[in-house]
Amino acid sequence: MLTKKLNHIRRKKRIRFRIKGNSSNRLRLCFYTSSKYIYTQVIDDNKNITLTTLATHSKDFKDLRSKNNIEAAKILGAKVGELLLENKHQDVFFDRCGCKYHGKAKAFAESARKTGLNF
Repeated sequence: MLTKKLNHIRRKKRIRFRIKGNSSNRLRLCFYTSSKYIYTQVIDDNKNITLTTLATHSKDFKDLRSKNNIEAAKILGAKVGELLLENKHQDVFFDRCGCKYHGKAKAFAESARKTGLNF
């Protein structure tokens, strides 16, 4: 149990260091899963503000039975991609907050890429 937590923390620090070390005008797309829901934020690190937040517990996702599965991640990724493209933000960094790139994180990223985002 302890090694899984340590690996998660190391992965999170490594990803965050690469993203924040790159000084560009790209936004950071954070993806986080809890035991019940999936959360995502779009953050501008230059201005230190959160531009938008979406989660599966919001009103748009009430029709889904299970709110923490791959199908919900795909729908959330498509919705975030549409919102960013409406605001003319195409290039983003994908911050998966220490999650491995499989399952929900992979489904979210692929659906966001299909809408036209560049990671």
